[in-house]
Amino acid sequence: MIIRENNDEAILIEQHEHALISGQFVYHWNRNAFLRPDLKSSVEYAVTNHDRSWIPLDRKPVFLKENDLASFINYPLRKKLQAYKDGVSQLVEEDIYAGYLISRHYASFFKGKKDILGNKFMEEEKERQEKLKQAAAFHELNLSEEEEEFHFDLLQLCDNLSLYVCMNEWGAGKEKEVQWFRDGFPQKLTPFNSRRFYARWVSETEVKLDPYPFTAERVYMSIPYKRLNIKDIRNDNLQQLYRETPYAYHPVSFTE
Repeated sequence: MIIRENNDEAILIEQHEHALISGQFVYHWNRNAFLRPDLKSSVEYAVTNHDRSWIPLDRKPVFLKENDLASFINYPLRKKLQAYKDGVSQLVEEDIYAGYLISRHYASFFKGKKDILGNKFMEEEKERQEKLKQAAAFHELNLSEEEEEFHFDLLQLCDNLSLYVCMNEWGAGKEKEVQWFRDGFPQKLTPFNSRRFYARWVSETEVKLDPYPFTAERVYMSIPYKRLNIKDIRNDNLQQLYRETPYAYHPVSFTE
């Protein structure tokens, strides 16, 4: 769950809904700036479904001991890692390359970290990745290292672009943005001469992106969210309250 608190209210955005938004970026990506366009459908499938493992977790939001709602950042690690494992296993059965990319994505979260459980998970996923690369279906893709890295970086960039519009207050100035995104996004893609991508809000419903990688002059999306009163959610009926709260939708478009 992505959680943004504002005074007495909390805005909650489910992880899979955020991932569906990230998949739209791949869908609109300029094919002339896409390495191996024949694999675009697999990459789009990976990006669109990269947080599908969160669906059962987000259906039942939980509190932490600190009396705060658990977000995707601080969700109990053991349950989160099991969901990651199950999610990768499911995606591998549907599209081996999509599952491989998601395995790399999840494993990357723990690179350079000292968490014992996280490092164990990372090593297990690396072993899984090596086994997948030995499969005939993977060999048939005939991927170069550059192509694979482009697809992986694209997954992470599109993930970040979606997080940008979900985690930030809509229309926020740079000084109020989530720190992760103030200086742009770390992924540098070869079709854009490895330039850093920068986003900025120009209104509550429009984001400028440079460089601009999409075919359409304007890319539209709608963010599903639930708005809850913080006082109401800090009780034993949290999950029922969440189920009964209707979704609202916030429109956002990306332009050059």
